[in-house]
Parts: sequence; structure tokens; C-alpha cells
Amino acid sequence: MTMIIAVPTGVKVFNWLFTMYGGRIRFASPMLWAIGFMVTFVIGGMTGVLLAVPPADFLLHNSLFLVAHFHNVIIGGVLFGAFAGYTYWFPKAFGFCLDERLGKIAFWFWFIGFYVAFMPLYVLGLLGMTRRMQHYDQPEWYPWLLVAAAGALLILCGIAAQIAQLFVSIRTRAERTEPTGDPWNGRTLEWATASPPPSFNFAVLPDVTEEEPYWGTKSKAQSEGRLADAEPHYEAIEMPRNSPTGFITAFFAVIIGFAMIWHIWWLAGLGFIGAYATFVVFAWRDLSETTIPADDAGAP
Repeated sequence: MTMIIAVPTGVKVFNWLFTMYGGRIRFASPMLWAIGFMVTFVIGGMTGVLLAVPPADFLLHNSLFLVAHFHNVIIGGVLFGAFAGYTYWFPKAFGFCLDERLGKIAFWFWFIGFYVAFMPLYVLGLLGMTRRMQHYDQPEWYPWLLVAAAGALLILCGIAAQIAQLFVSIRTRAERTEPTGDPWNGRTLEWATASPPPSFNFAVLPDVTEEEPYWGTKSKAQSEGRLADAEPHYEAIEMPRNSPTGFITAFFAVIIGFAMIWHIWWLAGLGFIGAYATFVVFAWRDLSETTIPADDAGAP
């Protein structure tokens, strides 16, 4: 299983690295999170390969080495990547950017704190400390645990910086808006729309004739000093009406799952009836679409 995971993961890592090599890197906070994700994820993956060696796993299973490996992958491979996406897509979703200074402070606290907190656990695992211990009487473990505790405090500072970043950014959102909707000088088409985007996304279907159409359009507009050849022809857009059906059905699905785990058959049946009735009601709606007039679609 480790070999099955390692091969495509190695391909992905080299894909990310060569993407960076072929681009123009700006060390804004999303890129810092992305680099931190790659470095930490690779280290976590390598320790996972070590645990796949039977003699080593016989010694290290159920130890703090396993705990460190798990967090190396989950925090580095999931959380750092999620923070990169959260920082990058926040202006697209809400129309204003997060505070960059606090974002970088949060990253460095998180990144340094993670290594200070979890690298000692590898050593403790090799020293024989198992997980879920109520107490211990090995004095040689104590310094490593103190270092790990200091790392946890650094991570706490990173979390506090992220909370402060969100608070400050919301309070000063008026001065953080990007009128073009493209705060990162992006290359892909989603940045061609306003931020946040309108419900219909694109008023006119983009004309894709090259690998990076938005970047090509921007480059042409900058070189010629004008935005477009002519005003496009707008038409009315049909949009599906919003519906709470998915949320309500998911609520009943949770009830079904909980009831089946505990063999509460009457509750499972009740959840099934509720989910079924919800999508039946949705299917009998008279109005399933709404029309956005052409004038509204073309409005700036």
C-alpha cells in the first residue's frame, strides 16, 4: 500500500515543483503556505515509507514516531494546503483580500511551530515512548517534551495571528477591495469575472483559443492600451433557482447513518421517509429556473 501511494505522490510533487520552476513566483502568503505544504508533506511521506519496513514498524508502531508521521502528513499535507487555498481564493469569494502582513506572520508561526512541536516526537518514538501514556518515569524524555510544548505554543500564536488577520481584514475590507476582481494578476479565466462573481459567472461565454486565454487577453489589452475590440452582445441568461433540497436531504441522511450504526431501525426508516419526501417535493416544483435579463448580465 505504501508503494501504491508513494509512486503517484512522487509524480505530484515533481509536477508541483516543475510548475513553480516554469512560472514567476511571488512569495505572497498563499505561495508560502504552498511551499510549506510541499516540504512538510514530503518529509511526512518519507517517514511513512520508513514505517512500511517491517523491522522498523515492529519497533515504531504505536509510538510517538507514528504520531509525528501522521501529523506530518495531515498538517503538512492537508492543513497547510487548505490554508494556501483559503488565502488565495478568499478575495474571489468575498471581494477583498486578507491582510498580507498578518498572513505571513501566521505562516511563520505555524511553520516553525510545527517543526518544533513534532520533530521531537520522532526522537521520542525512537527512544521508546508510546502514545496515549498517562504518565512516564523516563527523565531523558523530559527535554524533548518541553521542546514539543514550546512548539505547540508557537502554533497557538499562529492560530491567534490567523484570527487577528480575519478580524482586521473584515474591519478594513473597504480599502482591501480590488476593483478589477483580479488581486493576484491571475492567469486563469475565473479571475476574468468580478470578485465575488455574479450568480451567472460569465455574462458571455469566453472565447478560448489558446492555452491561457485570460493571460493572453490581458497581455493584448496592456500592449494595445485598450480593453476590448468591441462591447460583446449580451443575452438573457437562464439560471436554476436556489433550493435547500440538498441540505435537508443531507440532514436526513445523517439521521439514517446514525440510526443504522446503532440499529435504531424505526429512526432509520423515518430518516429515509424524510429524505425521499424532500426530493419528491423538489421534483414537483413548478418554477425551477429564473431568467436574468440581458441588461443585468451586461451591467458592470
